[in-house]
Amino acid sequence: MAKGSEYDTPMMQQYRAAKDAHPDMLLLFRMGDFYETFGDDAELLARLLDLRLTSRDSAIPMAGFPFHQLERYLQKLLQAGHRVAICDQVEEASQAKGLVRREVTRVVTPGTITEDELLDPRQANHLAALHGDGTRVGLAWLDLTTGGFWATDLNSSSLADELNRLRPAECLIADHRLEFWREQLAPAATGTLVARPDWTFDDATARETLKAQFGVHTLAGFGFDDQQPCLTAAGAILCYLKETLRTACPHLRRLQPHHPERVLQLDEVTRRSLELTRTLRDNSRDGSLLSVVDKTVTAMGARLLHDWLISPLTDREAIAERHDAVAELLNDTGGRLEFRAHLLEAADLQRLTARVG
Repeated sequence: MAKGSEYDTPMMQQYRAAKDAHPDMLLLFRMGDFYETFGDDAELLARLLDLRLTSRDSAIPMAGFPFHQLERYLQKLLQAGHRVAICDQVEEASQAKGLVRREVTRVVTPGTITEDELLDPRQANHLAALHGDGTRVGLAWLDLTTGGFWATDLNSSSLADELNRLRPAECLIADHRLEFWREQLAPAATGTLVARPDWTFDDATARETLKAQFGVHTLAGFGFDDQQPCLTAAGAILCYLKETLRTACPHLRRLQPHHPERVLQLDEVTRRSLELTRTLRDNSRDGSLLSVVDKTVTAMGARLLHDWLISPLTDREAIAERHDAVAELLNDTGGRLEFRAHLLEAADLQRLTARVG
């Protein structure tokens, strides 16, 4: 779409300005009752959503859909791993003096979704980041929908298995290390790999971002050494959230250390062979061990059971405590049934409180 061409109308200049501000995202541009895309975005949208590709003034590829179908198509784009910027009309056409003013009002990425209709209530939605290129790598991840935020340092040899356990929707990597990690981690379940400016992975910047978020002078109170590389990864996640969401995240109240040594480390081959959460034949939840044992009645319980199943405890005392709790429920049938009846009336409090935040 060449600048200065006869098709360089005020509206297309407006479109290009929004696109230039979000060059690595698919831009949905509101025009009346439709969201439209142009150029390469239009060709991509038409292919992904099976839409008709037309053209504007017989020169610019164009594809779109009615505005009321946004959530339906947005889900498909996110599932395909794309990040989307939504440019809306922010004034009524009848009130506009000339061109209707438009602004990007919403940026949606696979790892920052909070809308219930775009999420699987039984499974966490992780946004991850990694930092380092030696034998020790810092890994951080959060579930924005619940406010859970974790970090750990681990050997680079075990990084792929840890990512396969988490299955993040997005994984943030410093721009200059993107190709290195893309090659090293293939075919691990990294989700959408997102290159981020190198300064967002600056150690000092990341740590100051974390301290400001939690209102502390040191992260030692959370169980971290202030020099751990995983803190840089965690700070990079917060930078990404501020840029993407354009708002504070007050429900992110603490960063929790993850201790891999406290759970049984199952590699991806073992998890797949045992069909713990997905079947080998068609990668479906139905038919897996999880689908058989999951009798939970809340989304919170379903997510917790999923995590317990793929990360079995190794501490004998913790295992005994869990067994005692299960035995108490088994031995009190009346109490158990009453408890389940109350849980059936409970909403997904974790995600509701996060959305309030």
